[in-house]
Amino acid sequence: MLSKEDCLKAVLSWDTAKESYSRTEQLINPVFVFDFEEKDCNWIEKFNDNKAYIYARIGVYREQLNLIITPLDKNGKPKDLEAFLNIPLTPLQKDLVLLEREETVVIKKTTLSRDLDITHCCEETELPVYNNPVLNEKTSLEEIEMWKNNCLDWFYRECTEFNGKRIFRTFTIPFTDLIKDNSKFDKIIAVFGLKYSVIYQRYIPTLIFIAVDTATMQAQIRNAAPAGTINTDILSNAYDWSRPCPPFCREKLEEKN
Repeated sequence: MLSKEDCLKAVLSWDTAKESYSRTEQLINPVFVFDFEEKDCNWIEKFNDNKAYIYARIGVYREQLNLIITPLDKNGKPKDLEAFLNIPLTPLQKDLVLLEREETVVIKKTTLSRDLDITHCCEETELPVYNNPVLNEKTSLEEIEMWKNNCLDWFYRECTEFNGKRIFRTFTIPFTDLIKDNSKFDKIIAVFGLKYSVIYQRYIPTLIFIAVDTATMQAQIRNAAPAGTINTDILSNAYDWSRPCPPFCREKLEEKN
């Protein structure tokens, strides 16, 4: 946990660091992750009153990049706490075995005539239908690989051409990505990815959350999305991922940070 004062210092340290590529390169290891233990998830669930999103600031504390988790009230405003949960960027301890389950339904249709003759037979396969946008495993892994292979080039351009002004300061994260459900998974890992934005015509960092069973190291990419949304490419692109600011700074809480 970081005190309110230490959080402010950490955030200011990142604002300064991201202006310099050499400094940023010291803080960003392309294969490091943010590791949320069960107690961290419990803290988030206890203090965050907003069921849609939670807020994370980027800071530098003790020479490590940190996610500083800032709970929101029911109206989406940051809570004023004496201390905040901080998660440092650290190495992944073990290999993960990612699981993706997709179920299909095969329907066999046979037409029986009035004379009890079989006149027609066919099979139809129904693919899964999702009520919410989802991130499939293949897309997420491509974004993680894109980050691993290209993030330092991305930072170099952002630092040298734009003085770090377009580099993320905060992330707005779907709340369900960071809370523990009733499954066997007892840890959550956040991994950086690079996602292409059609709106901005460039690659933008995102955070991809992976639920992990520490006993077996089996894992599953979390697919969060606001309830009631429709499964379209446009909505999926806009709503089922953690939004960095900049460039996505629509919320007042992000603009003031």
